[in-house]
Amino acid sequence: MATSRRSVMVNFRHVSLLRAGFALCCALAVPAMAAEPAWPNRPIRLVVPFVAGGGADVAARLIALKLQERLGQPLIVENKAGGNTLIGVQEVLRAQPDGYTLLWSIDQTFVLNPALYEKLPYDPKEDFTPVSMAVVGPNAVVARSQPKDPASVADLVARGKSRDAELNIGAAAIVSQILVDTFNDAAGTHARRVPFKGSAEVAQALMAGTVDAAFDGIAPYAQFVKSGRARFLAVSSARRFSGLPDVPTLDELGFKGIDMSVWFAIVGPAGMPAGIAQRVAGAVEWAVRQPDVTEKLLAFGFEPAQRNDPDTLRAQISTDLDRYGPIIRKLGFKLD
Repeated sequence: MATSRRSVMVNFRHVSLLRAGFALCCALAVPAMAAEPAWPNRPIRLVVPFVAGGGADVAARLIALKLQERLGQPLIVENKAGGNTLIGVQEVLRAQPDGYTLLWSIDQTFVLNPALYEKLPYDPKEDFTPVSMAVVGPNAVVARSQPKDPASVADLVARGKSRDAELNIGAAAIVSQILVDTFNDAAGTHARRVPFKGSAEVAQALMAGTVDAAFDGIAPYAQFVKSGRARFLAVSSARRFSGLPDVPTLDELGFKGIDMSVWFAIVGPAGMPAGIAQRVAGAVEWAVRQPDVTEKLLAFGFEPAQRNDPDTLRAQISTDLDRYGPIIRKLGFKLD
């Protein structure tokens, strides 16, 4: 009996010590948790790997203004152009993964560069934290409005199938050049891909009649279409572009599965906290759907992505890597 009482006393003393230790741990943990700063509590850098003033830069700045309104801290846009986005990318890879340095970049960074460069200084899946898909923009099939020029995709195909009539299609971006070859395969045409350094050169060549059509973004041709000097024949997206609701998709016209849309996204360095990524993604979703932002994006040939969460972006990167890699290698495109 005495032994039993002693055992009970020892157990009570052990429990008391455990409670005291737990209380001490809690007391020490509270100041530590309280000391953890809320995010964001200072300005955020948004690195844009494009020159200032272009469509990609304008879209980034439109969204950045709304993000700072939503997040409560300034978003400082820094243009780090060059090397097919490589300069801006490496700036972000060197940054701390604390959510204060983000990258605004095009799909080429993640899904084209791995096949275009023999040695790439980053891994598109491992070296970034996917944050949010932001906007998408289809390639358009554009032709002049002159009587001798194609008035429809059917006209383009008819001309492209004739070996007697040479069909020249201008394209600048890698995705646009891939689209020319994909279209040839789908339509059974023999169009000649004419590469240019930029959209301005493609538009100039089209309006001068040097090329018969252009596969390119929408914005450079909007002024010519508005004045009646050119026409949009189709878009290359999976669904119609909301800024051109009367223009059919290539898929609708019978060229199934052609979706050569360009997308822009926000990512951070690898290791960025998931909670911060989710918060930025929520702010992006809100920002791109504000009427004033959407209206301006449409004018530049972009529209809000259907989904903006990190998982959607991660899945898109993986899907497009598998899709574009074999095509680029088959066509022999290289940038180094």
